[in-house]
Amino acid sequence: MYSRTLSFLIILFVFFTFTACNNDNYKDQSFQNYLQTHKYAIGQTNFTFLDSLRNRPLKTEIWYPTKDTTKFNVTKEYPFKLPPTSKDAAPIAEKSPLILLSHGTGGNRISQMWLACELASNGFIVAAVDHYGNTLDNKIPENFVKVWDRPLDISYALDNLLNASEFSSIIDSTRIGMAGFSLGGYTTIALAGGVLNYELLKEFSNTEEGKVEFDLPELGDVSKLITPEIIELGNKENRYLKDNRISAFIAMAPAIGQGFNEKSQFEKVNKSVLIIGAQNDERTPVNTNAKHYSELLDGSKYVELRGQVGHYIFMNEAKNRLKRNAPIVFKDDKSVNRDEIHKEVSTMIIEFFNNELNKKSH
Repeated sequence: MYSRTLSFLIILFVFFTFTACNNDNYKDQSFQNYLQTHKYAIGQTNFTFLDSLRNRPLKTEIWYPTKDTTKFNVTKEYPFKLPPTSKDAAPIAEKSPLILLSHGTGGNRISQMWLACELASNGFIVAAVDHYGNTLDNKIPENFVKVWDRPLDISYALDNLLNASEFSSIIDSTRIGMAGFSLGGYTTIALAGGVLNYELLKEFSNTEEGKVEFDLPELGDVSKLITPEIIELGNKENRYLKDNRISAFIAMAPAIGQGFNEKSQFEKVNKSVLIIGAQNDERTPVNTNAKHYSELLDGSKYVELRGQVGHYIFMNEAKNRLKRNAPIVFKDDKSVNRDEIHKEVSTMIIEFFNNELNKKSH
């Protein structure tokens, strides 16, 4: 369920100490070079939506198709190998489909920016939220087990994007998709209609596999936080998380699969779901997570990335200095090319969303 290696100190170092990694051999792309192989340039901006009822500020990053390449390139400040993005650039005028993104535990709204950029350059608007209390710089222990708040975050952000933002007029509300990684993969499945059983999750936390997943360096054994009160409240809240506005779902290396053991927990799921696992996933093994979900979720499509591909393949590709400082998260087996895997996965995801969302709009 949880990424032990995405520690608070490492990620703070990554995002707030690093800048452009001047001693790295990587050369940032220009907008002109990027547009030679992509339909659109990428705009990037952000909002904070305040859910006052739940007292949750939701920092939200937006990427979108643009033709404006005159603005500051945001990604020059990042320690990742990412295409250029144009800060606060004007979006294209026509309506575009919207994809919502959910990060894993200990990550943040930038964690799957590699995918957001590919989607935006192919005509999608993409929105990713920071799940309050479950992010790199804001760790509230009880929020690590109150997982029902994550789908509610996405639905609240969607409310605002459709009704109270400068993007309201250019989002095609008939074409909305969702993708998430790790605990964000669970978030995706919950929004599709999957109903988590907290008793099963508590039982799993007492197994050898569960103890590994629930033991966090920053917080210790968070399974202790799954109290009878949390179980009762969670089982109540989990019944009402499905969002009918979302028409297609993708779960990448989804977590907490052992909170599900019956097909009846997915009886509300009536939209297309793609589940992507990694054969060598060391954090959320496919047999108890991605593949397990697919076996219970009738009609879902399952794709497994073969070979020595691990859990963190779905994180951004790092520049060399960051790889040296955080190798567990950002350095892959010698047989694995993260950039090539990202190209393969993003092509698969774009094809899935184009097929499913266009189908829903006709």
